[in-house]
Amino acid sequence: MIDHTIPSEFSFRTRSQDWQCLKDNPTQILNVVIIGGGIVGAGIARELGLQGMQGVFLFEKDDFASATSGRSSKLIHAGIRYLEQVWIALKNFNLLAAYRNFKFVMEASQERKILGRLAPHLIQPKRIYLILGADDKRSALSVLMGVCFYYLLQILQGQFFTPPTMAFRKKILPGTAPEIDRNKVKAIFSFWDSETDDARLVIELLQNAHDHGIHALNYMDVLDFEKREDHIRLHVKDRETGETLSLKTKILINATGPFLDEMRRREKGGRVSANLIERVAGSHLDVYPPLTHDSYYITASDTRLVFVLRRNEDGIIFTRIGTTERPLKESESSDDPQPSRQELDYLKALVMEFFPQADLSPERIIRTDAGIRPLRIQEEQKVFLKTREHEIIREDGVYHIIGVKLTDFRRVACELLKTIPWDHYGLKLNDLNRSKNIPLRAQPRRNRKMYAEADLGEIIRRTMVLHWRDYYERRRGAGPRILAHIAPDTLHREFGIMRKIMGWNDTTAENEKKLS
Repeated sequence: MIDHTIPSEFSFRTRSQDWQCLKDNPTQILNVVIIGGGIVGAGIARELGLQGMQGVFLFEKDDFASATSGRSSKLIHAGIRYLEQVWIALKNFNLLAAYRNFKFVMEASQERKILGRLAPHLIQPKRIYLILGADDKRSALSVLMGVCFYYLLQILQGQFFTPPTMAFRKKILPGTAPEIDRNKVKAIFSFWDSETDDARLVIELLQNAHDHGIHALNYMDVLDFEKREDHIRLHVKDRETGETLSLKTKILINATGPFLDEMRRREKGGRVSANLIERVAGSHLDVYPPLTHDSYYITASDTRLVFVLRRNEDGIIFTRIGTTERPLKESESSDDPQPSRQELDYLKALVMEFFPQADLSPERIIRTDAGIRPLRIQEEQKVFLKTREHEIIREDGVYHIIGVKLTDFRRVACELLKTIPWDHYGLKLNDLNRSKNIPLRAQPRRNRKMYAEADLGEIIRRTMVLHWRDYYERRRGAGPRILAHIAPDTLHREFGIMRKIMGWNDTTAENEKKLS
């Protein structure tokens, strides 16, 4: 029995041991290789670990959760706005589209419940006010119907929140959304969703997978792969040392998100005729101190819903604002996308329109980022209306995972494991329902801290930190960035601790600072 109250080591040392094991056994055929260390790959790795599957390696070319899975809205939600798509489809007599969107919301809502039970320290309920702008063409009645239906769905699934509320502009109670400009408001509604730290969720999934015998290595680039008669050969490069290695695996899973088509093109002798995904960038900005006392969805004049979320990460409180939807051009890289000036100006202007007292001066903006949604190719032209449904595509032993929402990673992982013909590879799974009942972390109810490690030394030993940027950007939420503003000396001491543990010389230490 694994004791999750005492996390095992998951660090640069275990990474080195796993890599050495691969080098010492060059002829072995692994059972499964997962490419991609975001929420999808991490979720699949955990499911395989819970099934007792051995010979499983996950490779991530950068740090875990360094792309889309660390740059999301941070919401675990069923997608209240997708109910609007149900209504639009019904009005157009498109019953199939209406059913698919409704099923999508229903399944995502159920997943939110499951995740809240598995990780109550990470998946926490959040009350959100939906602001219907005065110039918005949506009717207050139709929005109210959507909010009430969303609540009814939660109740039927055993998710008991405070009932939704509604107030028109002239009857808004003094204590409801006091910071908002009421002249800009047609009506205000309240509903419940959940929030998380997406990057931390990825790390804990990988910690859990590691405890069950799965090997996850960051900064490992899969250079190419080739389908053989009874296995798949791939070449992997350790980006830390420059070493390359040829490996064999029975099953290859492409969970690279926005890099999915790029990885498909790395197949030797393969013919990629068309893309499977379209990439849509969504930009965000984080503000400290927080702008508001509550969390909001605002309906913009272009029908988009923009959130202004008050976040609390173990006592660190700030505001996260987003998101936009900008289709990327074919020539634009998926590596480290940055928000455009137009996107940031759009978000700032919208916030200032509804919250005129908000201070968005440059010194208060602690971070801007852009995450790429890898959506499956669709005929729908308007990005906002494109479905977020996932898809699993098999190509001769290679499985490509397309378009997975943060909320759905566990469900998609289970679906994938049911799709793979394990008997064909001489493999067997146990109980596919296990993940519904095994928590990520055993923790007393009275002490549900989001970040379990007591100090930087524990973070390095248990979350596979290789670089200062890994810690600064992903291992403890917004904390390090806020420390840089309010307590730079503390952050400087932490850098010194990490330098000592990692054994960095002066040149390496200077480079590490520059990268962050």
